[in-house]
Amino acid sequence: MTAKSNNTRSQFVRQRRTSRFGIKLGSKKPAPKPSVKVAPKHSYHPDSVYLPGTPRLNTSERKTRSYRSQTGSLRQAQGGTFRQAPPSGGLRQGGAQQYAFSLGRAEVRAPVISLPQFGPRWLSAAATALLIFLIITVWNSSTFAVSGAELRGAQRLDVAEINTALGLQGQPVFTAVPAQLTAELRADFPDVSAARVHVGLPNRLVVDVTERTPLLAWTQNGAVTWIDADGIAFPPRGNVQGLIPVSATGTPAQVTNDPSIPLYERPYLTPAMVQAMTVLYPYLPKDVTMTYDPQYGMGWQDTRGWSVYFGQGTDDIPMKIKVYQAIVDTLTSQGIQPSLISVEYLDAPFYK
Repeated sequence: MTAKSNNTRSQFVRQRRTSRFGIKLGSKKPAPKPSVKVAPKHSYHPDSVYLPGTPRLNTSERKTRSYRSQTGSLRQAQGGTFRQAPPSGGLRQGGAQQYAFSLGRAEVRAPVISLPQFGPRWLSAAATALLIFLIITVWNSSTFAVSGAELRGAQRLDVAEINTALGLQGQPVFTAVPAQLTAELRADFPDVSAARVHVGLPNRLVVDVTERTPLLAWTQNGAVTWIDADGIAFPPRGNVQGLIPVSATGTPAQVTNDPSIPLYERPYLTPAMVQAMTVLYPYLPKDVTMTYDPQYGMGWQDTRGWSVYFGQGTDDIPMKIKVYQAIVDTLTSQGIQPSLISVEYLDAPFYK
């Protein structure tokens, strides 16, 4: 009775140990491996299997590891590489992420729909196109076409001559450059001492001029030229009374040859010479024309048959007149008929 009970107890202990440790006493067969729970095939990942004694992963970590495992498996299976598109082109409209898969030498990009973005460049292009359209419209509009210039301050100049010189009739007023037009008027009309061009919208063109006042009517080689107090020569225009007629036998010495001075501002005579002729003119006999000789200067042709000259300057004109009269009286009393009398130098007058 006792032996049977002990046998039963020992068998019970062996069975309990076998069920607990998986080892059958007295047997050389290895114990079976503990059973583990495996996740479904579609979401399988080594990190998704829970083993006793290991820490559990949170949801985000499991997704990250699962994503890396899947991409690694895909790379190994297809023999290619995987890379993520650069951040600059990754996000598109709607927050879509773009990825590129490189399979061997071929690269496949996921299609992305991008909508046009209207930024500052689009606005600048639209403004430029609008500006070009407005310029073309205004340029060809008859409202801004110049019909003619308004001339102010002129006494002898004609507005038709001004319009011909400007050449702006029928042209857009925007083509008028006041400084350029002023220079062209001065060059075309040397009898204008000052000019100014004003441009106004829609098609107004105003020209203010100041004309030169002639003093001498200079005749040389059959051509008549007017000369003002500054010695500037210009073509006659209109009719001016009281001019001093001067008949020249040659060209006076050149006053200046400065290339920086425009031609219309270069004097033909020195202002001192012009002043001398205006001082001498009242002493001329009636109905006698003043003469000019490059060598002897200014004078006249005496009706008694000789020429008289007073030099190039204005010094002592009244005294020269007295010396000349004394020489004439002396020669007449002696019965001498001269052909030329010069009193240019008071200390050395002479006659021929």
